[in-house]
This record gives sequence, C-alpha cells and structure tokens, in this order.
Amino acid sequence: MTEKKIKVVLVCAAGMSSSLLEEKIRKAAEAAGKEMELKAVDSSRMGLWDFEQEKMDIILVAPQVRFTKRNIIKRAEPYGVIVQDIDTIAYGMVDGEKIFAQVMEAMQG
Repeated sequence: MTEKKIKVVLVCAAGMSSSLLEEKIRKAAEAAGKEMELKAVDSSRMGLWDFEQEKMDIILVAPQVRFTKRNIIKRAEPYGVIVQDIDTIAYGMVDGEKIFAQVMEAMQG
C-alpha cells in the first residue's frame, strides 16, 4: 500500500520568501522517502482559496503573516485542514528538515 501524498501550503507575505523554504522541505521529504506537494502562496490569496477544488492537508503560516491565521482557521476548519504557525527560528534559518518534522508530527496527530 502506498502512502498518501501530503499536500502542504506555505502562507507568507508575497509567496516568494517561502520558495527557498519550499525547496528545502521538499528535499527533507525526499530524503525521508515521503511524497509531499508544496505550494507557497501570498496570504491575501488565502481569502480566495477554494478549499473544495484545491484540497490540502496542512497550512503553515509564516511568522510575518500570523495575524491572518484566525481567518485561515475559520475557512479551513470545515474541511479538516490543519493550520499551524511555522516556527520563527526554523523559518528564519530556512530549516526545511525542522519544518518537515513539524508537518509529519501534525499529520500523526
């Protein structure tokens, strides 16, 4: 039986600061033998996100846009989507392995 691909959305200010982080998380997932689909998006896009069409497992919110988390939770909760803050230090250090571990822990739980 194959494992389900984990779908992750990284929410940041412009979707650009997370692109390097996205690559680091992807590499950590590959090293662990996990299949992960990652997408970095601007926080303003989350208000327009179609949770029916663009299904995901977890949304990670970057430190600079944490003020949007409450609204994201309200929209994501009915779809069973996990919403978490990205650890500030891991984000600043572009620590893909630590954030990958955060995703895996959230998915277990």
